[in-house]
Amino acid sequence: MKKILRLLGACLLLAVLASPLMAQNPNVAIHLDTSRDCVKGSFRNLRTTTIGVTYVELWIYDAKTCKRLCVKRKVLNQKIKACDRLDFDICCDKLPDASGYIYYVRVHHSLGVNEEWAFAP
Repeated sequence: MKKILRLLGACLLLAVLASPLMAQNPNVAIHLDTSRDCVKGSFRNLRTTTIGVTYVELWIYDAKTCKRLCVKRKVLNQKIKACDRLDFDICCDKLPDASGYIYYVRVHHSLGVNEEWAFAP
């Protein structure tokens, strides 16, 4: 009984320590092209099954102060087959002037969430 409990304890400890390694499993590749107030990009399905993309979020930050300038959300509700690509564009209205911009895009899909960062001077 003692050996079984030690073995179970060791397996549990190994599973707990290995769980952060499984956290980043990319299901969707995101490619971004940025302009001042718009982001054009594409999602590519990296899985062998169809993925349903529900919506995409865009957050724009000032590169100097890290202050959030804009948050925008766009509903897509489209499906991407295996190895296919889905193009999108999302813009913020009346973006204030800044020395540089940091773009954060997060896509919500049927298998979870993926995110990407971009920088523009």
